[in-house]
Amino acid sequence: MLFVSAQLAACSDAVDRDVDDAGARLDVGMSLDGSTFDAADGARDATHPPDARVELDAPAVDTGPPMIRCGADDARAVPCAASCDGPSRWYWNGDACFAIDCGACEGSDCASRGLSSEAECVAAHATCRSAQCESTGGTWMWWAEECGDYVCGRAPPADCESGRPACDCGPFRSFDPTRGCFDDRDCPIPEPVTRQELCTGTGGTWASICCDTECGVPCAAACAADACDCGPGRIFDEARGCMDGARCHERRVGETCTGVARCESGAICCQDCGGAGCFGDPTCRLPTCDDDPSFDACGNCVTCP
Repeated sequence: MLFVSAQLAACSDAVDRDVDDAGARLDVGMSLDGSTFDAADGARDATHPPDARVELDAPAVDTGPPMIRCGADDARAVPCAASCDGPSRWYWNGDACFAIDCGACEGSDCASRGLSSEAECVAAHATCRSAQCESTGGTWMWWAEECGDYVCGRAPPADCESGRPACDCGPFRSFDPTRGCFDDRDCPIPEPVTRQELCTGTGGTWASICCDTECGVPCAAACAADACDCGPGRIFDEARGCMDGARCHERRVGETCTGVARCESGAICCQDCGGAGCFGDPTCRLPTCDDDPSFDACGNCVTCP
């Protein structure tokens, strides 16, 4: 299932070029006669004196395809777009490619970052850490704020000033940026423990709830068997106990979209309200598109008292 979250302007006198994913930039100015100068101080190349004539009707230069970056594109589908007559394009949400149909796109990267097909988008981002992680069997934790990728199925020590998304390759595996997830022979073999010990030892509660909770939600089955309640936002892993789960951050239609979450493809996060005063948690819904200006894309009455 594809989930969307929801992240080059035309050249004038100066052109900004992306250098790498870390955000380093090289500012280069370009005059219409093709000479260059340092944008920081405006110093022109000595081979082109200041009084050189400029051809104002010089032909535009084709800059080629967009430079690929691994951070999320600032591009979002416009629900219920009034105009939908452009080509469909593929964008990158930081860990996967997603489509925006018929040019109904909003965001600063709509015009410059879109690619013509899913295959082109996937191939262009194949060397990104998130793609390397997912393609080798790992889980890209796009919501995480970790100090590094998981090692042997465990989060690294929290010894950094700010966290970032990370790759969880699972038990007995680690992540290498050049090859993705791999079987790590240096991973220690844990001592045998029962499910109850694994549950309570990782912050869960052992109770007669029939089966383990998922993201804090009890299962629908009715029985008296003991199972693990890991609490909101977490799932029970048979090898590692209670842990953060991707499923707990990805929302289907009808589910709440509070906190660090994103709705499934085609759905939008909507607040339940009609007119002044909103109540209840926002939920993921399919856009409500009609010609009645009294209702927004979430189906809320915007003119009701």
